[in-house]
Amino acid sequence: MSFNSRAQDLVGRARVVLEERNHSRLVVVADLVAIALALGLGVVLDIGHEGPASDGPRMFMIVSLMVLWPLMLWQMQTRATTILGGGAEEYRRVLLASLWTVALTMSLAYITGTQFGRRYLFFSAVVGTLFLLADRSLMRNVLHRRLQRGDPLHRVFVVAAQAQYPQLEKQFARSGGLMEQVGSWDLTDAPDPDPVVVVKAALDLDADTIVYAPAQHEDPAWPRRLGWAMEDQDLSLLVSPQIANIAGPRLSIEPINGMALVRVEMPKFSGPARVIKRAIDLIGSSLLLIALAIPLGIFAALIKLTSPGPVFFMQTRAGAGGTTFECFKFRTMVVDADSRREELRAEHGGSGATFKMTRDPRVTGVGHWLRRFSLDELPQLFNVWWGQMSLIGPRPHPLDDVQRYDDVATRRLLAKPGMTGLWQVSGRSDLDWEQSVMLDLYYVENWSLPLDAIIVLRTLKAVITGRGAY
Repeated sequence: MSFNSRAQDLVGRARVVLEERNHSRLVVVADLVAIALALGLGVVLDIGHEGPASDGPRMFMIVSLMVLWPLMLWQMQTRATTILGGGAEEYRRVLLASLWTVALTMSLAYITGTQFGRRYLFFSAVVGTLFLLADRSLMRNVLHRRLQRGDPLHRVFVVAAQAQYPQLEKQFARSGGLMEQVGSWDLTDAPDPDPVVVVKAALDLDADTIVYAPAQHEDPAWPRRLGWAMEDQDLSLLVSPQIANIAGPRLSIEPINGMALVRVEMPKFSGPARVIKRAIDLIGSSLLLIALAIPLGIFAALIKLTSPGPVFFMQTRAGAGGTTFECFKFRTMVVDADSRREELRAEHGGSGATFKMTRDPRVTGVGHWLRRFSLDELPQLFNVWWGQMSLIGPRPHPLDDVQRYDDVATRRLLAKPGMTGLWQVSGRSDLDWEQSVMLDLYYVENWSLPLDAIIVLRTLKAVITGRGAY
């Protein structure tokens, strides 16, 4: 390697490290500002103030939250650079950190006998969490602008067998510039190279991260030796088990008789949490139908006045467990749209089982506007109320699309279809078929109430911006 090339690599790595540290510091400052604003807003609005007797307890709440909240954000590793920039994991950790903060503050209040300040605590927790999620969204946009300038957060050196390269490269490409591969070590023919030599090769290319995909090693201790060789180096080690693509949140390390084994909890598709989810669907759909009654009437009138045909479009869709139901939508296309579907599919093609067009000639003028902001799907609140759908879940597909499913995509049918989900808040129609299936499977197999809360918040942003809707 020439001196100039070496110097360029050193400068590149130094820039990456500096960008990573600067962004982490910026996130810390933004979090502290969000927390302080929430606490200050509660004071300005005089929330929970009940006279001089409540001054002390409210100050206790302020001090506790200012100390515990940043601590919990750090403890939950909400600023780990491997989760910044995309996906729902960052937001999920922020929510969990907020819940732990409230629980610990309430425990301290109970221990110290603090009687007042509960309303202030509740207000600060809700507003502070919303501010934190908003600041993380803002920081994510800042990070994306930096990545667009060609400054990745990680310079990655891959250690894997040749057969695993395409999948890893695809994952790096989807990282949105977070990771840049600078080199690799092929384990296909020689699965047990000297770990010190491998680490030196990564350092020579000024990598800051080694991504290791497990291979068939003759020496079962080789992955551990790789970790030992990295101990005194400024390198991070990421292990890429294939099952982590879907089961990430269900993985845990369990030491058994000196062995470190990965436990994979099986996904649960029933139980008390599902009962709670159904209750939320029933209450939420009822309230939304009442609140949106007038806008729904206006949309119906616009459709009737601007194009011939019925107001509603009903189509048989696939539900949970392979059942079928009539899915309601506002009609946004011409009356004979379904009969032209196969003709357009053959003419324009499409990736995977589903068919979407950027500029569909069947869409009406009002329909285009309704689709832009996902308003055409509001009648599906009736499907939610009847129990055929959920507020959040994989999108329901027409039966002709379902017939094109492979065995992987079929697992989408293990959960009730939803009005919104990870697919909708992650790009919607801008995503290809494989990406949408992976997002749906992630949701189906790792569903939780905090994940639903994150999707609801991100849905509001997706609807307002209209990104990926056509």
